[in-house]
Amino acid sequence: MGYTADDSLMVGTAVYAPAHDKLSEQAGRRLKLISGVVMAVLGLVVLLRPDWLT
Repeated sequence: MGYTADDSLMVGTAVYAPAHDKLSEQAGRRLKLISGVVMAVLGLVVLLRPDWLT
């Protein structure tokens, strides 16, 4: 479930943003920050609570 939600968010953002406007440098940085935080959280979940991913 976690991977599906993460992928859906990233795909939705990637499809929506370029279709409506070019991604500004600031928006790109924000997207990278959000992506990094999501990846860090998922990494911690895999290490500490892998049973949540089943």
